[in-house]
Amino acid sequence: MASEESTSKLDTFVKWLLDNGADLSRIELRDAGADGNGVYAREDIPEDTRYAYIPHTLAITGKVCHAALSTASQAGDCGLRGRPLLAAFLVHQRFVCADSFWKPYIDILPAQYHTPLEFSDAELQILVETPAEHSVEDRRQKYADEHRSAVTAVGGKIGGALTFANYVWAASAVCSRSFSKDLVKGSDELTESSEVLLPLLDMMNHLPRRRVSWICDDSGIEFVTGQLLRRGEQVYNNYGPKSNEELMLGYGFCVPDNPFSHFHLRLNYARDPRYEDKQAVLERFGIAERDQYIRRDELPRDLLPMLRVLAMSDVDLHYAAQLEEGMLEFFGLCNELRARHLLLFLLEKKLAVFDAAEEGALAAADSENARVARAYRSEIGLILRATIERLVADEQRLMRYACGLTDAQTSLPWYARPPSAEFIPPNTASQAESPAAKRPRTDIPLAELEQNFVSHALLTTDSFACDEEFADALEQIDVEEDVALALFIVRALLCEQSACHARVKRLEHLACPMDDYELEDVHASLFPLLSEHFPEVFSEEEYSLERFVWAAGLVEAFKVEFQLRSSGESVE
Repeated sequence: MASEESTSKLDTFVKWLLDNGADLSRIELRDAGADGNGVYAREDIPEDTRYAYIPHTLAITGKVCHAALSTASQAGDCGLRGRPLLAAFLVHQRFVCADSFWKPYIDILPAQYHTPLEFSDAELQILVETPAEHSVEDRRQKYADEHRSAVTAVGGKIGGALTFANYVWAASAVCSRSFSKDLVKGSDELTESSEVLLPLLDMMNHLPRRRVSWICDDSGIEFVTGQLLRRGEQVYNNYGPKSNEELMLGYGFCVPDNPFSHFHLRLNYARDPRYEDKQAVLERFGIAERDQYIRRDELPRDLLPMLRVLAMSDVDLHYAAQLEEGMLEFFGLCNELRARHLLLFLLEKKLAVFDAAEEGALAAADSENARVARAYRSEIGLILRATIERLVADEQRLMRYACGLTDAQTSLPWYARPPSAEFIPPNTASQAESPAAKRPRTDIPLAELEQNFVSHALLTTDSFACDEEFADALEQIDVEEDVALALFIVRALLCEQSACHARVKRLEHLACPMDDYELEDVHASLFPLLSEHFPEVFSEEEYSLERFVWAAGLVEAFKVEFQLRSSGESVE
């Protein structure tokens, strides 16, 4: 409930508005509970109807600020612009000018904003391991720089009242209440300040996606309904598509179930050995933004195409110059799995760190600041979990897609498919109708689905079991897993009885550029030694350097790390 003091200040403010030409006949100002003060309809107001008006003379523009802050020698320009100018003006009018014309307006401004700059150390702990944690420090530094500029420019005019704490209060007021100067015609032709304060218009609280309209003419600003307003209904503004991070940092509140809230993920791949090549592909397709903003119900448009490039193998990059428009929408099943695995790895790592900090986040005492911070933190957790859940579902969809293909060539990248192969990307109408795909079952238990996928679509060290001679020989030698897979691929190619022969045979035409010099050393370390000890398995003639390099290229091109979620095991 509003106090007598706040009601009195609100009444004084309304009288000041009316005395200076404002029209409030269809609305009233009153306490809005947790939202602070608010604007309410006195009567039913039809759509597209004027319901309030303020003259330009009540706007706090750059000209107004300069007139109050500049000295005689500064000729009406105190040297500040934008937010620092308006913030310095508010400090001056609140703490220095006892008889300020703007006092009724300044008196109804919140005495404290619940932004993170006002948080205690315990309240800031709630933001640990969230994207806002670093944004708070960035904003604090920005305000500190602005404060120093303000002290240099107008410190002599304002004096000791221009403390950093008072500046933060004023800057928060400007950040949460300012509008574009374009709403006030002729407001700042000389001072170049881009923001203005508009008493009354800045009292309407925020509601996402609310339709609002203002009409500006030479005398003032009319407020026009975007929809029917019922008597007693709160009249909202729409601050734009702002996330809860933006609202918390700039306004000091969060909106429940905010459709524009996001998790900020920065992709840093500068240390990738193929950074320049991948960056060139991204630039060619107009994908350059490393800062990605993930909403609960959707991924950013460029995120998966970007990850598909970052997940490219050396062989993929060799053929990347042949990529055409649209090819980054589905590059191939192996690349798709790698890209989603990369995103899942990043998000699950973020979530693990986020959850580990939860205990400290819950330790802060209950306060309005803490409630705002917890609302933000809770939403970040929901976005992370919802996105991970969606990616896992997509991963399972890709497994069902792979298991439903009768011709594995249809899931290969374009450079590995022979001209006769039909390309069937996931989730297309043709998938269910084509002879190359069977309608995938969606009722298979996860463990069974994963086992079907591993046995049907992947070549792993477990695949060696289908060839007892090869498996027995390999148990007696010590080679890296990639080398073992390359040896098995050659074996499967040449042995028509191998269960994997058909899958490998389809790729015999593929030329995979590899470092022959390095592979030549590996091959020389194996042959003729293996041929001498296991002549029935490793024929030196069959395991030529050329075939070994080809097989190693396939391993490089199609290698993927896959986590079995039913067991927690990792398959490569």
